[in-house]
Amino acid sequence: MTTLDTHAIHSARQRMTPNDARVRTIRVKTTRVVFLAGAALSTLLLVGSVIWRGVQVAAIDTSKLVQGDQFVMDAPEFVGNTREGKRLKVTGLKATRSISDPAGAVRLEKPKLETSDGSVATADEGIWSQDVQTLALKGNVVFSRKTGERATGLSAMWTSDPSVLTLEGGTQIVLPSGEAATAQSLQWDEAKGAVALLGNARVTFKDGEATSDRAYFDKETRTLTGMGAIRIRSQLGTGAADRYEYNTQSQRLRLTGNVIAQLN
Repeated sequence: MTTLDTHAIHSARQRMTPNDARVRTIRVKTTRVVFLAGAALSTLLLVGSVIWRGVQVAAIDTSKLVQGDQFVMDAPEFVGNTREGKRLKVTGLKATRSISDPAGAVRLEKPKLETSDGSVATADEGIWSQDVQTLALKGNVVFSRKTGERATGLSAMWTSDPSVLTLEGGTQIVLPSGEAATAQSLQWDEAKGAVALLGNARVTFKDGEATSDRAYFDKETRTLTGMGAIRIRSQLGTGAADRYEYNTQSQRLRLTGNVIAQLN
């Protein structure tokens, strides 16, 4: 059956005149051109449809960026640098900025500050100023370090020049070695790794506590230093001095300057 069909086709080709061959060639070329043109048109329509849908989606997303007189952004991220050239990152749940001031401060919900040295600060709300690299925090402020220090307060201000976080309002800090302290305000110096407790500083350590006008903690030497109106209470007795030094590793306390001690 196959041989007869092939033979018939071969005979038909032999009977085809030159004019018929020319017409057939024209038809084949025309069909190819039409097919290619159709394919190209379909591709263009498909691409155009995708592009148009993309534009529509972009337009919808863009419209969500403006609510009233505010620009709104979900999960924002801002990158800054400290005076020492170290990177810091500020993120939040949501950010808003006034349309009338596109380069102005950004209000953040649930802001989070992260420094390259391992410091993290969070709060209920905040205001980030990109031009001066400052972050104001308010409500349930928590500051922590990868080395174990943890401080809390009602409000805080981060500045990049110098790299300092200042906590205020019910300020408390717990050191990795277990000592706890309270003060009117607390300053963390990111570059020096030092903590300053300012105003009615009260430090609780093993078997006692120390109060002073101000106190400083050096994370390198692990030493707490109190100055001004020193009062000491411990199981051994009470004392007063101009200055005290307490090493959190050796747990030794030293009093200097107008020392008055009363043993139990």
